[in-house]
Amino acid sequence: MRGQNWWHRIGLVMCIVASVGIVSGCEFNMDNLKNNSQVKATQSDSEKEIWRVFRFYLAATNEFNFDSVKYSHQHVETVQQARQNVPLAEFKVRDYERLEQELIAAREAGHSHSDLEAATDALLPVLHEVVVAVKELDTYYKEKRYESDNYAFAQTQLEKLSTLIDAFRPKYDAVDNLVNTYHKQEGERLVKVMRNNGQANGANMVEMMLIYSDIVDHIVERKSDSDFQWLKEQKEAASGIGAKITAAEAQNRLDQQKHLDKAIADFIADPRIATEDAVVEQYNELVSRPMNFKLLDSVQNPYVPEKL
Repeated sequence: MRGQNWWHRIGLVMCIVASVGIVSGCEFNMDNLKNNSQVKATQSDSEKEIWRVFRFYLAATNEFNFDSVKYSHQHVETVQQARQNVPLAEFKVRDYERLEQELIAAREAGHSHSDLEAATDALLPVLHEVVVAVKELDTYYKEKRYESDNYAFAQTQLEKLSTLIDAFRPKYDAVDNLVNTYHKQEGERLVKVMRNNGQANGANMVEMMLIYSDIVDHIVERKSDSDFQWLKEQKEAASGIGAKITAAEAQNRLDQQKHLDKAIADFIADPRIATEDAVVEQYNELVSRPMNFKLLDSVQNPYVPEKL
């Protein structure tokens, strides 16, 4: 075993679409994905079709990353207990099966960015092997087969799963990074569209959330090796943009922004797992706050980004 962190990749965080203030919740589930995959875009604009399909990849990685953040400690504890021959009732870890199903739904939804499709195709085979290995361990514990083999299968299977996760991680990162890159591009486009439409509050909200997303990405990726001066500057920039938002509709997010700023400051002062987790938690709370673009600015025809 390569230590308890062999799958403890936190990843990004929940509801990236909500980070630009679009949705009132994060209802990313297979039913929604399947329903959406059967509804082709009515617009002839190929870019709109690409973005429509892209949202399936966004939903899949959001769900997986959120699950990884929210339940990371339980997942690590499960592996530790399995290594110690604890008679588990089940082997519950990250939901690789759901990720597989949602990425397959994304591939079947239509055409999106070709490099994202290629990265997903490269990921799916090893992801399926992980799904099978996890299912086998789960069945093993539920059937209490450890009583007859003294945990021999568990130990062998954990080593196999560790190797598979090592192969899975860089391929998943490739997909996740592309999703983040394209989503950021879309966010930057939204800022321009809204500013041109006179939606100053909406544009500022999107821009502020994009900066916080970059901050969280940086912290999760670099941890104690973070560029602390850069983090301070970015936090101040986000705070400055937030101060320009005057709409009452945004107040619930602006209140939560203060908690996130404090968490970032605490991490800068004392970079460790606990303060990093606090940043992710507070960011998740920020992006989950409901937001309605129609109420942010008093313009005749406000541009409202599409929901998932």
